[in-house]
Formats: sequence, structure tokens, C-alpha cells
Amino acid sequence: MSAHLNLQTDVKKQHTVPRFLLENFGFDGGSKYKRLHTFDKQSGRSYQQTVFDATTRNVFYNLDNHPDKASLEPILGVYETETAPILEKLIKTKNLTTLTDEERVKIATFVAVQRARSYGELLRIYSMLDVVAEKLEAIGATPDQIANELGAPESSERKNSFLSLILNQQSAIEHILSKAWLLYETDENNPYYISDSPVTLHNSIDTQGYGNLGLAVKGIQIHLPISPTLTLAFTCPSIAEQAINARVQVIELQRSAPHLLKMFKKPQGLIDFCNAYVQGVPKMQHPENVKFLNSLQVKFGEQYVYCNKNDFSLVEQMLIDDEKYKIGMRAQVN
Repeated sequence: MSAHLNLQTDVKKQHTVPRFLLENFGFDGGSKYKRLHTFDKQSGRSYQQTVFDATTRNVFYNLDNHPDKASLEPILGVYETETAPILEKLIKTKNLTTLTDEERVKIATFVAVQRARSYGELLRIYSMLDVVAEKLEAIGATPDQIANELGAPESSERKNSFLSLILNQQSAIEHILSKAWLLYETDENNPYYISDSPVTLHNSIDTQGYGNLGLAVKGIQIHLPISPTLTLAFTCPSIAEQAINARVQVIELQRSAPHLLKMFKKPQGLIDFCNAYVQGVPKMQHPENVKFLNSLQVKFGEQYVYCNKNDFSLVEQMLIDDEKYKIGMRAQVN
């Protein structure tokens, strides 16, 4: 990144999810910009809008009260410019082995920064600070003491601290690079959603009340949809190890005791899952698997969910089942 990058910008309408990524999920609406089917979780309605208008917030990345009106927007633009052609290549080749080490670093950087830069992440941080403030107040801290330590609600200090965190992602980048990478694929009839907080986390391991969504936690799975038919995943190496061991078992049983294959629900699926890790080829997903990944977009999305098809039945059902999904994920502080 150039040391002489101008950190001032005249861009008022700033995307919290890059336009190049949203365009992958858009369709031709007969105008200058592609269009997106959009579901607003808070109003419960769906409509179309252009990718130019989606996920925008005015001067969102501008530092509050900065004398030179500095902004992160130019820096984020560099990350986007570096990553867009790499993801485009990945969508065309559908093979992770085509990525160079440098390209993997750029993707990991993009994913870490994207997770940190969303409006939902800002609100998650605010929510966590509010909970901490309540606990401090409960043990006798004064409002002035709390504001001095945490910043006042909606203050410039809190907003600027959030902006500084966006660029402080080296640890997250290293964690993503250490994961086992794979591609999930679906067909055009069952497309992936993308939301205004598109980097999602999942962990099947129950940590008995302790948080299990940290980037370094065993069993963590990180997902980023990159097109309606491809999702890029970064999983705990232990999951890849299990997949490799399962393939060894299936192949051995095919050779020596095929009648025992019935102990596996989908033996060929286990082989395909391992191949996705080892060969870099996509793992084709069943509709239920697609539904699960889309449910993560609904859970993490702060307000908006997008699709290239006007089918948001999953979002509607999730909101009926639990109104907490009207907003994004919130950190739990014990």
C-alpha cells in the first residue's frame, strides 16, 4: 500500500460491503447498475435496489471531528481493488489450487477487514460496551468514570475506536491463513444469500457456556459467499483432518468390506468433502446445506439480506420463529 495514499475523500455514500462483491449477486435491471433483490429484516418487506445503493451509509468511514477530514474509504478501496480480480479468477476457475500465496494473503486480509468494517460490527461493539458500562455502574462507577474508560454512547471516541480496529487485523489475517480453505457450490435454483454482514462464523462444538465463535477456537468455520453459487470457507484444520480420515476409511471399506459401507450415511459425500480440501475443487451442497449457510447470513446480517432471486421464504420463516433475527448477532458478556 502506498505510503502517500491520500486519506481524504469526497465520497459521501460509502459501501459497507464492496460494490464489486454485491455485483456478483446482482442481475441486469436495464439500468447503469445491476440490481439486487433485497429483504429488510426490520420492516419485513422485500424490494429491488441497485448495487450502487445497497449497504451504503453516509461518511461511515470518515473519522469524526478530524481536522483534515481523514477517512478509511481510500484504504478500503485499495483492499477491494487488490481482491476483486482474485475472487473473479476463483469464480471462473472454481479451484483453490490456482491461488498463489500472495493471493491467499490478499483474500485473508479482505475477509478479516470485511468482517471488521460492517455496520453490524459497529453495533455489536456498541452493544458490548453498553453491557460493560452497566456492569461498571452496578459496582459503583460514576457516569464520568465510565465515559472516560469506554467513551460515551454514540460518541466520536467510540466511533473512531471502531475505525481504528478495522485496520488492526493482523491477528485475524494470520488465523484465516492458518485455516483449511475450501469452496462450497450450489446450483442456480438454490442460490446463496449475501447480507450486509457477509462474513459469518459457525462452530458445531458446544463449549458449555463459553464462547465458541472466536477465530482461534477449535471447530470454527468462517464463510464468505462470493457468488450466488460459490461460498468460500475457512475451517479449523481439525475438520479437514476428519474429512481426510473419513475418506481413508471409506476407500478401505470399498476395497475390503463393501457391505459395511452402510454404516456411513453418504460415503461418496465423505470422499467429495475430502477432495474439496485436498484438490481445491468445490464441494457440491445439498439444498439443506445451502439453507444452513443462508441462515447464517440471516443471523449475522444487521438489517439487509440480498439475493439474485426474489425468494426470501427462509428469512421470513426465521423471523416468525424468533424476532431476535431482526437485528444482527450481539456479543454476550458474562
